[in-house]
Amino acid sequence: MNELALSFDKKLSKGKLAIIDIGSNSIRLVIYPQNGKYPFPLFNERINCRLGEGVTKGKKLSSVSISRALSAIKRFAFIIKSMSVKSQIPVATAAVRNAINANEFIRPAEKLLNSKIRVLSSKEEAEYACLGLLSYMRIENGLIADLGGGSLELILVNNGIEVHASSLDIGHLSKFSNEEIIAQINKIKWLKQAEGLTLYGTGGSFRAFGSAYIKNYNYPLHLIHGLSFKKEKAIILLDKITDSKVEVLGIPPSRQHTIETAANIIINLILKSNINRLTISGTSIRDGLIAELNEETITNSNTVDHYKILARNQRFKGMHNKVIKLFNPILKKITNKGFKKAFKISTYLSDISWDEQPDLRGYMAANKILSLPIRDLTHIERIWMARVVYHRYVGLRDRKQIEQSIINLLSEEQKISSYAIGLGLRFVYIFCAGFPKNLENIKLKIRGNKLVCKINPDAKALMDKENIRRFKNFANACNLHHEII
Repeated sequence: MNELALSFDKKLSKGKLAIIDIGSNSIRLVIYPQNGKYPFPLFNERINCRLGEGVTKGKKLSSVSISRALSAIKRFAFIIKSMSVKSQIPVATAAVRNAINANEFIRPAEKLLNSKIRVLSSKEEAEYACLGLLSYMRIENGLIADLGGGSLELILVNNGIEVHASSLDIGHLSKFSNEEIIAQINKIKWLKQAEGLTLYGTGGSFRAFGSAYIKNYNYPLHLIHGLSFKKEKAIILLDKITDSKVEVLGIPPSRQHTIETAANIIINLILKSNINRLTISGTSIRDGLIAELNEETITNSNTVDHYKILARNQRFKGMHNKVIKLFNPILKKITNKGFKKAFKISTYLSDISWDEQPDLRGYMAANKILSLPIRDLTHIERIWMARVVYHRYVGLRDRKQIEQSIINLLSEEQKISSYAIGLGLRFVYIFCAGFPKNLENIKLKIRGNKLVCKINPDAKALMDKENIRRFKNFANACNLHHEII
């Protein structure tokens, strides 16, 4: 992997970066403002070319598939040039890797892009899929599966480190019978080590399956990345998908013709490995490439720096640091330590709707958080944060709310802590008028069964009757008495 990064690194500049991912099913172009460090790409488009349709090892790419793929490359090359992209990383995977006539596509594609295309080995593809996922999900132990059009990459992670990696030439475009799929999966002898772990699925077929899960099980949060459920529910739905006589809701139209093969692969993988849960990831090898180019920003290091970009709409700089310092003496008494990072992010985002219509601020802030295009949050963390910021705006009042079915995904303890911290943020923001310097005038601590607020005498005017009431509400939500000194 280091060799790949170094070969690209020599070409990279500080300007825009394009990654062209030439897969077996689709070709995708993603353009980033600066080496992928910014969390949102400037451009992201996928064109379904089915380059690897019918291709297994030793077979040829069809002239029709090559024509479709070159048409996509031609469009992307024009976009790259018109956007003045400084660097580009074109990579190709299983379809090109396995085809004996790959050069019939590679040579004209390189000419169009004016760049060499790196054909990833199966090992490199597996490792980049693993790195991309580990960069956005906190995984200690688990089985990672990247299911593409022409291959299935499998990686076993133990204590956050890759311990096994294998690649099979089966994908959703493959023309294999169920028996042949089983025979291929049985080749992976180390799969038994995944028993009882979580299967982390990445690739378009897993995301299509996640979409079907949301629709068929009425899952209230319409977000595929981070969707997690027991294997029993997965098997029931996969069984339906493999039955060509049954119409399954939620499958995207572009996946309808290949989802049955994909479902056969996934269900046999679940049965062979005997995993306990399935979690869907929205990551890809592109995220692995970006993570390797920007090792200092890998989100598994618990950084929250990229949320500063989302907090650009804060009224005043530095508010989040003051809030974190103020809450530190009491936070561990109010919420589970696992939400420490979620709380920090909440402080970055707690002023994102200050300039919206007042009656809708809480609702709009909550929905922004629930739909953030950031991948290092679990669904529970998102909902917890959304509820925190919702109550930071609406307090006790019952205005346009987050759907109760979404809130019910939280445990009772998580409901209580998100509500309490939301009321705490509401008190703090209104007390200081959203101006961080004013927070230097108060300190919070828990003494016995009391939440104590100590105020600088010079700032006594800030604690009017309404703020006394808000502080009392905060204490009550923490199941504590209140005291103001």
